[in-house]
Order: sequence, then C-alpha cells, then structure tokens
Amino acid sequence: MSPDRSLSFTGITREAIENDYSREAIRNSPHAEGVLCDVALGQSLDSMLEEWDGETDVHVFAYGSLIWNPCMEHSGRTAATVRGFHRRFCLWSNVYRGTPENPGLVLALDRGGACRGVAYRLHANVARKELALLWRREMFGGSYVAKWLNVKTEDGLIRAIGFVMNHRSKAYAGRLADEQVVEKLATCRGHYGSGADYLCQTAAALRAAGLDDPHMDRLCDLLSAREVDAPSGSGKR
Repeated sequence: MSPDRSLSFTGITREAIENDYSREAIRNSPHAEGVLCDVALGQSLDSMLEEWDGETDVHVFAYGSLIWNPCMEHSGRTAATVRGFHRRFCLWSNVYRGTPENPGLVLALDRGGACRGVAYRLHANVARKELALLWRREMFGGSYVAKWLNVKTEDGLIRAIGFVMNHRSKAYAGRLADEQVVEKLATCRGHYGSGADYLCQTAAALRAAGLDDPHMDRLCDLLSAREVDAPSGSGKR
C-alpha cells in the first residue's frame, strides 16, 4: 500500500504544456538532442491520424499519470485492459521527475504481459486539438512510440492510442530490480515533483478506479519500508 502520508498534488499542468515549459527545459539541458520541433510533432500526429475519419470519437489509453492527471478535455472514461504490454518504471526522466544530473524514473508500457488502465474518450470535434496537446506532453523527446492498441472494456473491444516505450531511446532504463526503482523514486525530484509522489498518486488512482496492480503495491510497500528505515530527516523530499 502507499506510504501513510498526505500528498499534495504534483504533476504537469495544462498551462505548462501549452507554454512548452518541459520542452524548453530539455532544450536547455545536456539532453537537447532529439527534441522534436513543432513541425515534427505535427507530422507525427498527422501520421497517427491518417486513417481517422475526423468524425469518430478517439480513445486514449492511460496507464500512469494520465489516469490521475489527464490534462485533456474528454467526454468520459472507462476501465480498460491492453494485452501484450505491461506497466513498468523503465523510462528515465530528466525533467518531470528528475534532473539531467540525477534522472528519475516514470512509467511506460513495455513489452509482454497485460496492463489494466483507463480509456479516455475524446469527442471528435475536439480530438485533434486535445491530441496535439497530448503530443506536446508525451512525444517531444522520442521516448515513446504512439500506437493504436486493441483495448478491452466492459462494453467490448475498442481501438485506443497508447504510448509504448521506445527501446531505441537513450531514455530506456531496461528492467531494473524493484529495489533500484524505489531508490530512484525516493531520491529524485524534477519540475513536477518527486518520483515517490508519482508512484503513490498512480497507485492511489489505480485503486480508486478498482484496478488491481500487485507490482505497484509491492513498490509502495518497499517505499514505505525504506522511509521507515531511513535515518531521521534523510527520507524527506
């Protein structure tokens, strides 16, 4: 379970996305290479939507911070399951939850297994605008590959856009031991808060949605144990 503490909300805001705060932070860091410009982002989104008719609602699959902080105008959400990918802390974060000097970790969809999450519905008349904003949030650094995923919901199968880990990216952390993950989450902080808060907010959002994830619960237990065992003051962030 999540550590017993009161968490203030930490996370990116819609205003920050619209004003490109994160992309600018990376442009001014040692990791500026590979940051996509507006033209490249637009081309990426156009490619993703080339088979979209412009009249059908679009779904987005959320498995991490998008569950509790979508920053999207949506018309509803439903519990959903994707097979062939699982939720894992395998993406280095040099801005959101860490720094270039001390990179943190955030979640991505990695190969294998299955993942329970949430599917958001974007009404057709706002879908392109909202997806353009989502692309500025998720796709500017080349860490993800956007894919149309087959998603199972209680109402049947749908197609939804999901962000899958790009194994060719330098930001791919691979399969780290749980203890390594928790150490990083506990000791790294970026523009939008600490990795520990990111974990706890995601785990809480999964539970609130009725979505069990034993691995996330194990990470929360390890984080709790680490904070209990830490010398007084050393666990503060």
